[in-house]
Amino acid sequence: MGSITAPTRNEINFHKVSSARPDKSFEMAMREDRLTQDDIDLIYEFIAELEASQNIGLIRKNKIIYTLVNWRRFICPYREAKLSDIYKAISNLKSAKTSRGRPYKINTVHDYVMFIKRISLWMIENGYSDLPKEKIQKIKPPRADKTTKRPDQMLSKEDIESIIRGCLTSRDRALISVLYESGCRISELGCLTWGRIRFDEYGVILTIEDTKCSTQRYVRLVMAKPYLSAWRQDYPFEPKGDSLAFITHRKDPLTYDTTVKIIRRVALRGGVEKHITPHIFRHSRITHLINEGMNESVIKLMMWGNINTPMFQTYAHLTGGDIDREVLGSYGIVPKDEKETHALEPLMCPKCMTINPPKAEFCNHCGVSFTEDAQDTIEEMAKDVNTNPEILKRMIEEIIEERMKTNAH
Repeated sequence: MGSITAPTRNEINFHKVSSARPDKSFEMAMREDRLTQDDIDLIYEFIAELEASQNIGLIRKNKIIYTLVNWRRFICPYREAKLSDIYKAISNLKSAKTSRGRPYKINTVHDYVMFIKRISLWMIENGYSDLPKEKIQKIKPPRADKTTKRPDQMLSKEDIESIIRGCLTSRDRALISVLYESGCRISELGCLTWGRIRFDEYGVILTIEDTKCSTQRYVRLVMAKPYLSAWRQDYPFEPKGDSLAFITHRKDPLTYDTTVKIIRRVALRGGVEKHITPHIFRHSRITHLINEGMNESVIKLMMWGNINTPMFQTYAHLTGGDIDREVLGSYGIVPKDEKETHALEPLMCPKCMTINPPKAEFCNHCGVSFTEDAQDTIEEMAKDVNTNPEILKRMIEEIIEERMKTNAH
């Protein structure tokens, strides 16, 4: 039934990546006569050098091995390959189809060409091949497609709000709000520990260990603070140090598959029918920050920890409406249907200065009402309770019953 102590980062295998996968890939290719033992030896040596010189991780290692094994569908044994073999293999790859009968995506072809170029140059450098280095260096992969997501696939702020409303637990509300506002990659969130989370009077500061750029990122949260604070109160262990911030209800570390199920379940419950992936939250957040006019360098530091990253354009998803707004605005024209929205804007209590969730009607800390309707509701409830105390008793019983149901899931 899970851990009796808080799970730590050392216990997590978020993507459930197995170091045995490459061995199985080699075995299958050997059985099908698509690979020689010499190919395997070369690939292992190539990978060992990358691990030592570039500190590649297990996921990257497995991808490189899988790609180089699959390359042998198009080319002769690596050590025997001539320049003409490589040219022909690249040409065949561009017109080839996957095992599902579909053409390879342009980004897949780009990666494959980069890998055949890299291992060829490595073999030349190590004296395993007499291929002409200058010719190999001139090989250019097709330009990668940077627009991997369309604007209509992005989540709007209203979508995020609906997804949060679809959450039944403090953990899920914290998970969704932090995933969106931080722009974290899902694996970074899965490995986030309480020791990297700091609350202050304005919100929350995360120190994110970037899984791709091998750096630390400083991320400021405001909107997510009340949700994360509520989850910290409900966290079944002491929320500190190396304890994982997000765990399952069984008190185990989250995995990628489990997290995807949580996200899609609450999105469906919230009425959002778009195709939901964990990474779409990052795409959407960066696009929203761009549209709001946040400084480009600040966005780069928050999301990549590097102001010189070439990835910025991949995440800039502007719509026709964005263009209309800017062009018409330059002429002083405001479209008739243009409505200023404040979705996801947290509310600061004017009395105690506590940060509250977007559209909250009451302060979570001191209980002050934010709207006239909320004040009217308080007065009506007080009148009803004074007239009939049984109402209060039933309300408390219903809250306890709902809480017990939630904890049972």
